[in-house]
Amino acid sequence: MCGIAGIVSKRIDSTQIESVNQMLGALIHRGPDGQGEYHDERIAMGMRRLSIIDLQGGWQPLYNEDKSLVLIINGEIYNYIELTDELKKRGHTFSTHSDGEVILHLYEEEGVACLRHLRGMFSFALLDKNKGTVFIARDRMGEKPLYLHETEDAIYFASEMKSLLASKQVPFELDPSAVNDLFHYQYVPEPKTPLKAVRKLPRAHYLLIALADWKVEEHKYCLL
Repeated sequence: MCGIAGIVSKRIDSTQIESVNQMLGALIHRGPDGQGEYHDERIAMGMRRLSIIDLQGGWQPLYNEDKSLVLIINGEIYNYIELTDELKKRGHTFSTHSDGEVILHLYEEEGVACLRHLRGMFSFALLDKNKGTVFIARDRMGEKPLYLHETEDAIYFASEMKSLLASKQVPFELDPSAVNDLFHYQYVPEPKTPLKAVRKLPRAHYLLIALADWKVEEHKYCLL
């Protein structure tokens, strides 16, 4: 199943790094096989792994050839074998047999347009050190969840809402309109969640965060 969590911030501090560790701790049931982390001055993120593909070599974060791209992903790319073969023909070097690594090399070729080639269920976060951006995306059908908590200077993301709450930075305040939806429809339609301070990234959407000037864009990449 796996799970991801992280914080993108104008300035990462030690408290936020510890918050990510707490967030990942709340996802152990999704990824009992191990944990991988990455942090620098603008992002702290990590992944809890349930090993399915490339049991020995598919540990995350995943990196491209020069380690200018850093990726964490929850999910599976169904067409990764075909994509890997094509990318190798274009000169890309793979360091693992993980299905997620194709995202890095597709991104090198096409940027955010890489999403149009992916067939599968996924939510991921990709740091581009050269461009100074963070690219966060969710699959077309929304099979893999991604919850967000946003402030003026930070974005928290996680595979589960309780992971966000484990950061101890997210206020627990019910959203009356979401509670009303729950009683009417027996579920809360996304992007709303039961909490005011938390929303889901909608299916077939991505966020692009420019770190230098803190510009956050949200786009839909597939019409459903």
